[in-house]
Amino acid sequence: MASTGDTPLYRDIFEVAPDPIIVHDADTGAVVRSNPAAAELLGFDREELVGTHVGAFSPPGYTTEDANRLIQETVSDGSKTVEWAVRNSDGAQQWIEVTLERAEIDDESRVVAFFHDITDQKELNRARLERNEQLTTLIDNLPVVVFTIDSDGVFTHSAGKGLASLGLEPGELEGVSVFEAYADYPDVVEAVETALDGEEVRVTQDVGELVFETWYRPLFDDGDLSQIVGVSRDITDLKRHEERVEALSDATNELLYSRSEGAVAETVAGIAKRIIERPFAAMWSYDESDDTLYPIGATGPATELADADGPSGLSPMGPDHDETRIFHTGEPTVVEDYRTLSNPSSPETPLQTLFCLPLDDHGMLCIGSTESEPFDSDERLLLEILASTAIAALDRVERETKLKAKQTELERSNEALQQFAYIASHDLQEPLRMVSSYVDLLESEYGDELDGEAAEYMAFAVDGANRMQEMVDALLRYSRVETQAGEFERTEPGDVVSETLGSLRMRIDEVGATVSTGSFPAVRADTNQLGQVFQNLLENALDYTDEAGVDPRIEIDATEADGVVEFCITDNGPGIPDDKVEDIFEIFKRGGAHDTDGTGIGLAVCQRIVQRHDGRIWAEPSETGATFRFTLPAATEVATDE
Repeated sequence: MASTGDTPLYRDIFEVAPDPIIVHDADTGAVVRSNPAAAELLGFDREELVGTHVGAFSPPGYTTEDANRLIQETVSDGSKTVEWAVRNSDGAQQWIEVTLERAEIDDESRVVAFFHDITDQKELNRARLERNEQLTTLIDNLPVVVFTIDSDGVFTHSAGKGLASLGLEPGELEGVSVFEAYADYPDVVEAVETALDGEEVRVTQDVGELVFETWYRPLFDDGDLSQIVGVSRDITDLKRHEERVEALSDATNELLYSRSEGAVAETVAGIAKRIIERPFAAMWSYDESDDTLYPIGATGPATELADADGPSGLSPMGPDHDETRIFHTGEPTVVEDYRTLSNPSSPETPLQTLFCLPLDDHGMLCIGSTESEPFDSDERLLLEILASTAIAALDRVERETKLKAKQTELERSNEALQQFAYIASHDLQEPLRMVSSYVDLLESEYGDELDGEAAEYMAFAVDGANRMQEMVDALLRYSRVETQAGEFERTEPGDVVSETLGSLRMRIDEVGATVSTGSFPAVRADTNQLGQVFQNLLENALDYTDEAGVDPRIEIDATEADGVVEFCITDNGPGIPDDKVEDIFEIFKRGGAHDTDGTGIGLAVCQRIVQRHDGRIWAEPSETGATFRFTLPAATEVATDE
């Protein structure tokens, strides 16, 4: 430092300088001058500070000899810098950076000490070091592999708990070329090469029996790739879980198509082995009559372990066996060592760990191995889900079996009833014709000889015979809904409605009816039977509106939704009472009080036709006009004939 005289300018700068400044005697280290800022920092009065040796305010452990040595080194070298921790006037610790400079002042050799508060900087450095330590601790304990690779493909850093699954220690890969370490894993090499080309890579990679999900991110410095930062996560267990869940999903789909108890058993046993990978998987069916579980399905390895020719060769589980006791508890149970059971059903089978899952009242699923292999929570959960799925499938098979038997019984009964109705009505034709003929002969030949009462009786007989004939004809029409039905085909209801209105034109004109029609989506139907439905409903509407003495107005329309076309036929007649809307569809039943002719079979025929088409028909109760609705399946582009 250049020589400086004790000029007024120097004194002014020295006094007002915001940073503490002390001037030391170069030989003794004593303070010869201090500015106010220094005195305040060190907690001295200025007058007291002058003459004080530097050792008096040096940090603890910093002796006078140490201070003198530093002063002398400054005289020798010209400059020195040291950091001190001091306590301010409030007792708080401050970090001070002290810069010592040699100077000639008034021809005297001096050492000037410039103090600079670096407390904030030291705190920032401390916090940064603490964060770095925390980050290092975090990375070292994360269940991943964190690594960096330089532009030549050499590992420069490797850390994380995930290294253990690869048999590596933190830092062990550092200095090793990735192309040498993973030469046998082309997926890894390809991913690194892509990242070295500057492209970010996210990829799932197999490393031996392990599966890793790895992210490679290239970093750049002035446009040049400086390094690759990578994070790799071991997802072997996750992938295994996904594969198990996928297999379980496949099981659910396969079980949808199982049509027998045996098919369900074979599917469930196979899936159990796939998702758990144990050699023994088999299923038993419970017979309540003798309290015994009988084998109905098993995997090949299971039958081999039991030395059986097939699933049926496995041992039944009788009332006294331990497995049957587990079945009756209804709870999934793990047998740690099958050999220790007091009364197993198959003591000769070399099983150790066995998991038994009761399937409600249907039976039991058993999965096991020849060694002690505990079932973890994930495996137990998947198997319990499989058991629930199997129960649902067995419930469905049971329902379908009962339904099929009931359907077969109903089909036989329906066929017999149809045959009876046809034969009965057909065989009644001849005696009815005979009755009608002889009554007509009596009336024509002896009518003049009959008194008024006898003539009335004769009229009753004729009317009864005619009504019987109409009922027989109606019964024939009812039976022919099935016996003379046509094939289902794409049908345009608008054409059928037009044809029906044409056939009813005389009746429409006779009563002066107004009939309006809307649009009609195509349906899949027996065209002739659809025409019969329209004709019966329209004839009813014409008859009842005419009887009510109103100007008949009839509306026919249809809407389509969710593959179904709903037809609606309304009129302005007397309507249908609420207590009659169900009765009117019964054979030979008529709703309400009226004078119109009819047998009451028309609506019953409509209902039978609509039901044959898997639709439904109903009437809406009203006192001011009748509304009939019925549904039919909409026509599709591709359909299969029944």
